[in-house]
Amino acid sequence: MMGRLLDVLAIVLLVLATAAMVLGVWVMTNRDDVAALLSVAVGFVLLRSAVDLLRPRSVG
Repeated sequence: MMGRLLDVLAIVLLVLATAAMVLGVWVMTNRDDVAALLSVAVGFVLLRSAVDLLRPRSVG
């Protein structure tokens, strides 16, 4: 049960990371560099969180 919940949470984080990175690229077309950098940074943090949730952990 807990594993399935973590999988769903990782998928949600992955979707949010993708949306943040796409938003960053879209904002970059409006020449707002600070907002684009912030959006891409948020995307990277969310992507890293999703990967950390899915990475198998060693027991012991």
